[in-house]
Amino acid sequence: MAGMNRLSIPEHGNALTVDWLEQALSARGGIPSIRDIVVEDIGAGSGAIGASLRCALTYRDEVQRSPETPESVVIKLSSSDKRSLRIAKLLSMYKREYFCFRQLGPSIPMGLPELLYGDFDNASHRFVMVLEDLGYMERMDQIIGADAGRAMRAIRGVAELHGRFWNSLDQPPVSDFLAAVGGPKPWLSQLIYLGCLPPCLERFGDLLSDRMRRLAEAFGPRVVDHMRELGAGPQTLTHGDFRLENMFFDGAKADDFTVIDWQTAGLIGNGVYDVAYFMVSSVPTETRRRIERQAVEAYHGILCDMGAKDLTFEGCWHSYRRNILGMLVPSVCAGGALDMSNERIRTLGETMLKRTAAAIEDLDAAELFPSYNGFLTPTKLFAALSRCGYRAYRLALRLRSPRKGAR
Repeated sequence: MAGMNRLSIPEHGNALTVDWLEQALSARGGIPSIRDIVVEDIGAGSGAIGASLRCALTYRDEVQRSPETPESVVIKLSSSDKRSLRIAKLLSMYKREYFCFRQLGPSIPMGLPELLYGDFDNASHRFVMVLEDLGYMERMDQIIGADAGRAMRAIRGVAELHGRFWNSLDQPPVSDFLAAVGGPKPWLSQLIYLGCLPPCLERFGDLLSDRMRRLAEAFGPRVVDHMRELGAGPQTLTHGDFRLENMFFDGAKADDFTVIDWQTAGLIGNGVYDVAYFMVSSVPTETRRRIERQAVEAYHGILCDMGAKDLTFEGCWHSYRRNILGMLVPSVCAGGALDMSNERIRTLGETMLKRTAAAIEDLDAAELFPSYNGFLTPTKLFAALSRCGYRAYRLALRLRSPRKGAR
């Protein structure tokens, strides 16, 4: 940061020291000398890529500490897992979050935790962010899911975000942000999906009907086509990981709503993606069935009030159904890539996959399978190569797996 020597970026929580944190917080001014810190891992089991740590602070002179001096902060670091770090680098996930706070924070019409200190290394993609601790707010369990009231609050909040940047991705500040971090990468999403599909089906295939398994496999080589069709409609800034465990609510103030984890901001340009993602990741199936029409109507109404006159409700509902089909991508990628040795992560993966399958069947979203034209195009060639690659990869996994009954 300007005006101070650049600090090293800690590689893990054990590298956090009193001296480092004192220097990081000194950029704010008025922070008394820190005597001790206690570090707690608060990210385990959340499904996030990276480390989230809470640091409780004690000061040498508690008498001099003002009410504004933090009793604790949350520190985000890059993952120590090589596979997770590779995915984060491919998708510029840490860079997205860092630049989102730096460039877009003041323009985002929903609560964000205050950034107290941050740094990002462009060569290694390691990062650190010292954030306001929101532990005083209410955070809900994604496995249990949101009730109707919380769900509608989240939908209204994301509608305000999308309305703020509706069809203005080519204008500052969001254009500067996208220039720094890059926009959607459909080909990469397709490759990651195909790589995650075999382990996902091996872990959770028994949760899916035969029809849904066939759909998941057929969809793999067509992810690029699906994202191309989504990109043909109105575009806006999306959060990308808009789920319950990335949200904090103030129980005393119904409209006090804060969203964290902006590591996939701008990866998808179609705003309804965030709506569909929230509904299948964070709302119990029975609640979704009861409120989803009302939720999409509320979302559409807010967008229209904010100037999105180019979106009819019929078009919004059609986009919602198309995005519900696309929820195969985050569900399969989570089910195939995350560390399932953590029981809570496994339950999160199971829950999202079951909710996604139910929504696809409820809304007959499979009828919106990406269309082909009659010409040989680079996209069609990539789909064919992806299909062949996937079959070869699946065969290799089967050959490597021990036969049943083998000693």
